[in-house]
Amino acid sequence: MEPLIPLDVQRFILDRIDSIGHLECLLLLRGSPDDWWDEGRIAERLYISVKDCRPITIGLYTAGLLVRDKTEKGYRYRYCPSRGDFREMVDRLAYYYSRHVVPISNLVHSKPRSRIEEFSRAFDMEKKGDE
Repeated sequence: MEPLIPLDVQRFILDRIDSIGHLECLLLLRGSPDDWWDEGRIAERLYISVKDCRPITIGLYTAGLLVRDKTEKGYRYRYCPSRGDFREMVDRLAYYYSRHVVPISNLVHSKPRSRIEEFSRAFDMEKKGDE
């Protein structure tokens, strides 16, 4: 019997998506791939603070799913996967997420805590490098 969410999509989620915020941000920017988004605009659309948005955008950028551009006010981001197979996988992820929200949400929440903590440490190191 085939799983509800294909194994390669599950692997992509486990490897590249660290939270529902990451997933929602990715799909938001995917919806308008020609637009640049600053963190304030993203945060507003996701109903989170800019402070909470920053690790999400940095994580998606680091994962090769967004590109960024430095402006006078900080960074702005655009959906632009670094590899063609990432673009295809995000399209498939969007398809399955629209039909199976709960199983995909459960998969994201099942990620080991150490991976999220590892990302947090990487963010702290990048932040120190910007100072």
